[in-house]
Formats: sequence, structure tokens, C-alpha cells
Amino acid sequence: MNTQMANNTTLFILVDDDPINNLLLKKALEKNLSGAEVKDFLEPELALKYIATEFEHNQNEGRKIIFLDINMPTLSGWEFLEAFDQFSVQIKQQFSIYILSSTIDPADIQRAKNNTLVVDFIEKPLKKEFLLKTFC
Repeated sequence: MNTQMANNTTLFILVDDDPINNLLLKKALEKNLSGAEVKDFLEPELALKYIATEFEHNQNEGRKIIFLDINMPTLSGWEFLEAFDQFSVQIKQQFSIYILSSTIDPADIQRAKNNTLVVDFIEKPLKKEFLLKTFC
């Protein structure tokens, strides 16, 4: 699968084991952001495989944003970040990662803010104002 994106396109990759959350976020992105392309993954391993296959030799134009949940059964958000960090610089430089979680644990929030791969920690549910302010 080759993801060809126009210059104004933003690719959003949703990594969350909650299908309802993914569906609601996908609809909000598509409704509020023109040119948004959304891929959602219930299994973080599949998201990592997709990123590895699609972006190693294929630097597409446009922004690439990952919304990553922390608490997932097979691979936590922290483990996802560790695996992502093993990718080549060519892959890593293409992405901005946001932790999107309902956790209220201050340690998780601080850990996200201290991780150099993470742009920001965002509390669920994602607010429309944040989308418009950050991605428009």
C-alpha cells in the first residue's frame, strides 16, 4: 500500500485498543481538518509494522501525526515508543507523536513530557479546539 499525500495532507495514525475512541477521533479529524487522512490501529504491533513498511523508503509530503494511547493490552504506549525509537532516523523524523490518554497518573503525564519522541500529552477526549489550533 503506497500512501501518496498531497502537500496539504496530514496523515493521522491512531493507535488505541478502543474501537469506539478510534471511530470518534477519526470522524472528528475528517470533519474538522480538510485533507486529513486517517489510519487507525487497534493493535500497536500492526501500527509499527505499517510505519516500518510504508515510510522507510518513502518520504511523503505532508505531516504525519501519531495519536498514541498508553494503556493497551498487548503493547503499552511506552513499549510502542521504545520500538518506534529503534526505527531509522529517516522514519522517526517524519512523525510527530502525541500521547492521547485518559490516565490521570501524574507519573505518566510527566513521563510523556520527558520523552523526546513525544510532542505533547493530551487528555482524552481530544477537544475540537485543540485540533483546530494545532493542525490548521
